[in-house]
Amino acid sequence: MTATASRSGGPSPAARTMRGREHEWGVVLGLLKAAESGRPGVLLVEGEPGTGKSLLHEEAVRAAIVHGLTPATSRAHELGGLTPAEPLLSALGEPSPVRESLLMDALRSNLEKRAGAGPVLVSLDDLHCADPATLAALQALCGHLDCHPVAWLLSRRTTERGDTAARLFEGLERDGAERCPLGPLGDDALAETAIDILGAKPDPGLVALAAGAGGNPFLLTELLAGLRDEGAVRISGGRARLSSARLPERARTGVGRRLDGLSPRTRHLLTVSAVLGRSFSPEDVAEILGTTPAALVPGLDEALASGILQSASDALRFRHDLVRRVIVEGVPAPVRQALHRQVGEVLIGREGATASAASHLVQGVRAGDVRALARLDQVVAAVLPRSPQSAADLAVHALELTGFAEPDRAPRTLTAVRTLIATGRLDEAARLARDAFARPMPALPCARLHCLLSEILHLRGRADEAAEEASAALAEPCLSDGLRDDAELALLNARAGAGGEVLERAAAIVCSTGEHGDALISGAFLTLALAEWDAGALTTGLALAEEAVRRARSADARGTHPRLVLAMLLTDVQRPAAARTVLASAGDVSPDHLAWTAAPAILSARAHLAAGRFHDAAAEAEEGLAATGGLGPHLLMSSGLAALAAATLRAGDVNAAHRYAHGADRRPSVSLALVTAQVTEAREGAAALEGFFPPLCAQVLRHRWTLIADPAAAAWLVRTAHSLGDRPSGEAVVAAVELLAADNPAFPAARAAAAHARGLLDGSASSLEQAVTGHTGPWARASAMEDLAVLVTPASRRRAVAAFDTALSAYEAMDATRDAARVRRRLRRLGVRRRHWSRIERPVSGWASLTDTERAVSELVAQSLTNRQVADQLFMSEHTVAFHLRHVFRKLNIGSRVELARLAFQRNI
Repeated sequence: MTATASRSGGPSPAARTMRGREHEWGVVLGLLKAAESGRPGVLLVEGEPGTGKSLLHEEAVRAAIVHGLTPATSRAHELGGLTPAEPLLSALGEPSPVRESLLMDALRSNLEKRAGAGPVLVSLDDLHCADPATLAALQALCGHLDCHPVAWLLSRRTTERGDTAARLFEGLERDGAERCPLGPLGDDALAETAIDILGAKPDPGLVALAAGAGGNPFLLTELLAGLRDEGAVRISGGRARLSSARLPERARTGVGRRLDGLSPRTRHLLTVSAVLGRSFSPEDVAEILGTTPAALVPGLDEALASGILQSASDALRFRHDLVRRVIVEGVPAPVRQALHRQVGEVLIGREGATASAASHLVQGVRAGDVRALARLDQVVAAVLPRSPQSAADLAVHALELTGFAEPDRAPRTLTAVRTLIATGRLDEAARLARDAFARPMPALPCARLHCLLSEILHLRGRADEAAEEASAALAEPCLSDGLRDDAELALLNARAGAGGEVLERAAAIVCSTGEHGDALISGAFLTLALAEWDAGALTTGLALAEEAVRRARSADARGTHPRLVLAMLLTDVQRPAAARTVLASAGDVSPDHLAWTAAPAILSARAHLAAGRFHDAAAEAEEGLAATGGLGPHLLMSSGLAALAAATLRAGDVNAAHRYAHGADRRPSVSLALVTAQVTEAREGAAALEGFFPPLCAQVLRHRWTLIADPAAAAWLVRTAHSLGDRPSGEAVVAAVELLAADNPAFPAARAAAAHARGLLDGSASSLEQAVTGHTGPWARASAMEDLAVLVTPASRRRAVAAFDTALSAYEAMDATRDAARVRRRLRRLGVRRRHWSRIERPVSGWASLTDTERAVSELVAQSLTNRQVADQLFMSEHTVAFHLRHVFRKLNIGSRVELARLAFQRNI
């Protein structure tokens, strides 16, 4: 609140503590100025306890004197037992009571006399404490004196239930009074209050703690002043930082005073409710207390009336989390732990309460409590299908509470590692496994742990280490058939693509009869399928992958998810519809394969990329990479980065493409290596690839499927080989892609890729024309048309211009801005200029950096539309909206839709 001038001209000390009340104070000043000008008025102030009503009265009285008003003040709680008129008479210095009618006449006469001498401020606080007769008299007096310069400042405390003061305010408002609610302080006022009390700007940790006051000025002041007085805040670099997580005693005392007036029954109810959380249902509290919701009504009514609780749409909640924390921390630790355990047991059966139940159970189990830990094991198994993250937290906590010498240590280690894998927390799972190997362990759990660690390493792209762990599992004695199958499958997954011995092993497995389970047989078929795929035998590879899916049955719960692999292969050969059908038949990804949840989005990104929808492709790829926090299968993550880099490159953002292309934490896959080279060539020219290009070609030729997964890749390699003067590499690429096309006549994309590459190598217009008609993807087709235009330029300018125009139209339709700019440059060299919208040079951050699409998204989000609603209005997917919104947040350096709405409003987007 703006500081009010005192008689000496300085700011009032009380006013300095009323931050965030600028609007309300302006209303009070308006009331005083109106009375000063001879106009009466009534201002009704209301708010919860601690919002500053009394302080507002004090400041109003000071300001009234400055403005020449005579103040008359009183507090309703000081008036008990008096006649209705006596409170005002007492405030005005009138004699003892007489008959009520005479007293009212005297009071009215006295106020009229005072008002005749000058304007008067009548300031009455805490009217919720006044008796009905007094309130009735007030309403009558306000009406009788509406022709005199009397300013009435009346305040009451709001509660969840109506009271007589509330009815008084409603009646006065109908008669023309102005209502002035005191709501919670905003973030800016919170920061200003912290600076007033602490002398420095609060850091995020302190802001988060202060947010527990819910914007209540009293609670906020008690908290901050207590932290300061108890030395729990450290000031450095102009920032105030917490040095202790304990709530200050001053805040505890302040909250305690509010709780002291409650009955023991209500205190008991609030204790259980506080342990439940900020929000809770009466049904849960009743079940924990062993009673019915109806029996809780008196206590809940009292808690609501006190303002400690408030009603939400479908639950009750503590009005201020700081109050809840004080209540919880006041419960002795053993009792609190027992309550958490009881709450967890109650909530575990509630739909949608899994995460909350897990949190309570984690806090409610003690080390060495065998029975409680066994129950926790059961909960982990039950929770895993519904909430893998909660299951992982519980499993890790159970392991932490289990001694190294206890017999349950090994099985709990296995459970913790499995659940961590299920949530994509691979590094944490690997640490637990390696820590377990540091101590003696029975052979069978040891073998299972080696298998799990092999799976982790395989997902992280560390094939050699994964194979070592699988071999270690196979070396353990007395393995059961199922465990041996798991170890064999881990070895096959680790060595997939290595050829030689692993292929012989896989072939022997698929030829065996009844010796192995479905999971291993399916994995063996996948190993053979991927080997054929790398060799360029695409039809055979697909057939083997389809057989792996047929043999899978329960295999989807272990190893590599066969349907996802088949969908990836179908995407490689430009059959996105078939890939979508396979994905749809897979259903939900098994919890044991949560790391693969990125696959649908990444496959969708690749389909968008092939169709020339680059923004959609980038959005889906980002969504897929974010789905597992970048900790999914290495090859899948590498595929996602390749799609993201290619999409942003073709959309014209070369710098972003460079960042994405170098996003892999280990050696990139062949697809990512190829895109990385394309990005390097776009940024620095073909000369930057010298020395790197021949090994890249060799890598692509070892994985010939790459030449159909990106039908324009062979052409780019030949074009780059020509720029580097490396014809042998170009010839090798053409030979490889032509062999791929000949061996796989069922795939037209291979024929188009071969014709495109041959046309560039030999300078054959007919081959390039064949590529133009054969390419199914718009970008590859435009690229072939551009190459054809370059080729025919010396012979026929008119034909070249027509071909360039066709390519330009295609590039512009796809928003391939960089490619379109290149074609315009080539047309200008032929003396032809094509009109286009020039790209605006934008800064890297701030409003001016936003693209037109980002502005459109920002405008709609600022209007409180959901991503789905924005997508419907802008004819794009939700993933694309989220993609643009993330870029808006980064450019504006904000973190929420609320901040965006505020900035948008300020700048009138």
